[in-house]
Amino acid sequence: MKWYHFFIVFFQGFLFSIILTPIMKWMASVLGFLDHPGERKVHMQPKPLLGGAAIYLSIVLVVGLDLYILDWIFNNDLAGTHWLKKELNVLALWAAGAVHIKEQLLGLWAGGTVLFIIGLIDDRCGMNPLIKLIGQMIAAIILYAANIQIALFINQPIINFLLTMGWIVLITNSFNLLDNMDGLSGGVAMIALILLGISTHLVSQQVFMSAISFALAGSIAGFLRYNIHPSKIFMGDAGSLFVGYSVATLTVMSTFYLSGTENAVSWSVVMPVVILAVPIFDTLSVIFIRIKNGKPIYLGDKNHFSHRLVALGMSHRRAVFFIHLVTLCVGSAALVLPVIYEPFGAYVVLTQTILFFMIIVMLENIKNHSSHSSDKRK
Repeated sequence: MKWYHFFIVFFQGFLFSIILTPIMKWMASVLGFLDHPGERKVHMQPKPLLGGAAIYLSIVLVVGLDLYILDWIFNNDLAGTHWLKKELNVLALWAAGAVHIKEQLLGLWAGGTVLFIIGLIDDRCGMNPLIKLIGQMIAAIILYAANIQIALFINQPIINFLLTMGWIVLITNSFNLLDNMDGLSGGVAMIALILLGISTHLVSQQVFMSAISFALAGSIAGFLRYNIHPSKIFMGDAGSLFVGYSVATLTVMSTFYLSGTENAVSWSVVMPVVILAVPIFDTLSVIFIRIKNGKPIYLGDKNHFSHRLVALGMSHRRAVFFIHLVTLCVGSAALVLPVIYEPFGAYVVLTQTILFFMIIVMLENIKNHSSHSSDKRK
């Protein structure tokens, strides 16, 4: 497929989402899906919470309608001009990719729907964190049953299952926790999905995986039109859980190592970790801070990456934009891993990623030490 094909599916997702989000905003007010101001909230007025429904419905419509239309075209043997024939042959790869992984696609949809429903219940009535965790584990089990699993050159079912479960839960929770400022979680997810779509196309020509990554990125982009600060609607737990789960699942479904080919570079398997370094860093740093302060790791606070940037003096918008830039800068480095044939080059990329976040941590600590010294002088 050409790059403009991916732009088309991105635009489809964007179009559906930008139309559906205002509708969901109205429905949220009618059905009572509202996020009310609180101690850990930055908004002063109730905000609608059904933005995630617009994202969910948009990606379902894009994939469902496109596959239906392509199936109808091929079943009716439409020929057309030479140019149209060529385009249809290219799009046939997209449809063939979906058919080839039909079982996995159903697993992605089923698990995502489970978490979407759990998120809706949480947005409307509230939910015990343990129940949400169990829901994420069930979604991971659905994936494993659909033959979606992490192997990492290890042929041990139990280890593969635990790796898959851990990755899905980690990334799903990471995007859920990252959803603490307008445009933050959605923006990071959109950038990560675009990088994932580029990498799967360049590395292994996985047409369908690239297309669905761009389609989901477009669906999020349409929602972000209404979620940039000051936002008109939130994605809610229904959105953040579904988006996080989808991103995690797409990284597992995608192939970054092609055995026996010229692109068979083992270091490419760490691409998802580098692309998703920002949400992983946010989650691990928050857990560390909560443990250090003697607080339960599931208890919300204002110690997230974005909150710490605001404490450094950044505005809400600048903090979010800074995190988006970090996601793009760090994630872009992952795109060179498939063409690095020597371990030294991969070590440089991974070391650079770690050092990037170490610099951020040092800057945060400088601010904290300065404030502490000022208090002592007073």
